[in-house]
Amino acid sequence: MKKNVLIVSSSPRRGGNSDLLCDEFAKEAQNAGHTVEKIALRDRRINYCNACGDCYAGKECPQKDDMPGILD
Repeated sequence: MKKNVLIVSSSPRRGGNSDLLCDEFAKEAQNAGHTVEKIALRDRRINYCNACGDCYAGKECPQKDDMPGILD
């Protein structure tokens, strides 16, 4: 059964051990016929939560960063 695989790499170093492990996992998952997408958080701007509570009220987050694109 073909699956969609999302890899979220939080490694701060491009080409570091964790990043290489993510790449190897992605390669093997693709070889097995799965669709793979890797997101490297080091390449994204993600702000800290300010605990405003808007998300609990069903409102849009006031932070203007890359998180909405990751959640999609």
